[in-house]
Amino acid sequence: MSRLPARAIRFLALLFSFVLTGCGGLLPEPPKRQLYRLEPALASPPRLPRVPVQLLVAVPIAPAGLDTARIALSRMPLSLDYFADAEWADRAPLLVQTALIDAFEKSGAVAAVARDSAAFRADFVLETTIRDFQAAYDAPNGPPRISVALNGKLVKIPERKIVGQTSLTREAPVVANEIPAVVRAFGEALGAAAGDMVAWTVNNPGLSQRRTSLHSRTRFVHAP
Repeated sequence: MSRLPARAIRFLALLFSFVLTGCGGLLPEPPKRQLYRLEPALASPPRLPRVPVQLLVAVPIAPAGLDTARIALSRMPLSLDYFADAEWADRAPLLVQTALIDAFEKSGAVAAVARDSAAFRADFVLETTIRDFQAAYDAPNGPPRISVALNGKLVKIPERKIVGQTSLTREAPVVANEIPAVVRAFGEALGAAAGDMVAWTVNNPGLSQRRTSLHSRTRFVHAP
């Protein structure tokens, strides 16, 4: 079999590269979604007891369908979908964690609160699971309602002993079937849920079971 001359090989290679470049323009571009910040509506907390403990808030656990930056919706029971042209600025579990920390800080009910992402010593860790974080459509053409549901566990350190657990749900109506209204309603529901979690935590009898070695500390200390 005769071999192609070098000039013909170079010509075919150049032609092939042009074909690939042309085909690249035919491939669909990934969808461009508008990013939305979630700003929880944290109401002024009710009068809460001040508890001299140091608290870490863990990143919430979420099922795969909710562990995403996509804004989830449901049009029928047991279904899960997403808004096509919008997404959160961060994953839903991180948004919930931030809301919880902000709510504790605004309440002033604990001596110190931080993310469970660094080597800090603390008296307790608040662990949460996201059960629901979506816009639920009860009617095909009407606006949805926002549902935020969390499970919480208060864990005593260093024993890793669960001293309390709770489940809470908050809903908020959406005034119009449009993304900005949906985002605002998410902020209302999440803010209310975070406030409920703060009230439950600081009123939990188990919170008085402080670690004796840190009984007099009110600031975080790096673990060795």
